Amino acid sequence: MYELRQVPFSVEDPDYQGLELETMSPCEKHGKASERLVAFEGTDTGRRFLACAEPEGQNCGFVEWVDHQWPPTMQNALLKLWAMVEDSKSARVNDNLESSFTIHHLTEEKNKLEANYDKLVQDVHELMSFQEDRVVDFRYLQDNLTYQQQCRSNCWLI
Repeated sequence: MYELRQVPFSVEDPDYQGLELETMSPCEKHGKASERLVAFEGTDTGRRFLACAEPEGQNCGFVEWVDHQWPPTMQNALLKLWAMVEDSKSARVNDNLESSFTIHHLTEEKNKLEANYDKLVQDVHELMSFQEDRVVDFRYLQDNLTYQQQCRSNCWLI
């Protein structure tokens, strides 16, 4: 049984791949040999099929199933497994989003701390410079005091 539709997503299978040259199931639109594929989506996962071998964009959507549909219990199991895969993907996306927010907040906090650190370093440099200026002032005062004391002692001697 064949149908025209979107070709299902497929997975590589070394036991079932390449062009189908043995049976007469060519793509009706292109008249070329069909490609052997194994479905990898939804309830068709694992089913073999033949499809138009043209690349995406030129592909006409020809599909002919080689395997019969899975029994309902298998289809339900596949649906549950695919739901679990989607839940896992969603959980990873949420985890990645939370990690991104955490990294963003930590980066902002780091930038604030660096700015505070830079301000503290600048304040310390200003204090050190101020202290050096005061030491210079004290030396000047000390020199003046020494000079005055010398003058007084010399004046007493005269």
